[in-house]
Amino acid sequence: MDYPELENAVPVEFGKQFVSFVQGERNDDRIAIKYYQDQSLGTVYAEVIFGRLAQGPPGHAHGGAISAVFDELMGACCWLNGYPAMTAQFTTRFFKPVPLNIPMLFSAHIKERDGSKIQLRAILLNHLDQRYATARGLFISQDIETFERMSGIKSEQFPQGSATQIHKRP
Repeated sequence: MDYPELENAVPVEFGKQFVSFVQGERNDDRIAIKYYQDQSLGTVYAEVIFGRLAQGPPGHAHGGAISAVFDELMGACCWLNGYPAMTAQFTTRFFKPVPLNIPMLFSAHIKERDGSKIQLRAILLNHLDQRYATARGLFISQDIETFERMSGIKSEQFPQGSATQIHKRP
């Protein structure tokens, strides 16, 4: 599915060094996901198809699957904009059931940054620009050394996308 929002966006590959709750092994029967970033805006997108193994209500995606994509997308938005961070608070608001096997577009952007606090907003739309859900997140930036200790991976291997440097926590 072609979304006009992706015209100026570049694909983002996170690599195989991380285990992702959302992505895991590619499984189109659960959640097929492709990430993009519009580097000029800092917006991060996820083109997603929820498969039969992501079902909640009959024929529709489970709310937890939708929320998990929002959470991972907002975390990726922090990282790709140079702020290694973790979720502190997160809410999802649902407007209508998300059908299975239909391409949908998630997008996230940083709304505000105050010290180590990063406020994000995200939305889930279909190809007709109809809103299915929104999310708000509060993420807390971390020293890169924290992630090195947690993962045993050196920061040079972390996904950084367009970020030319990891910003130091204030």
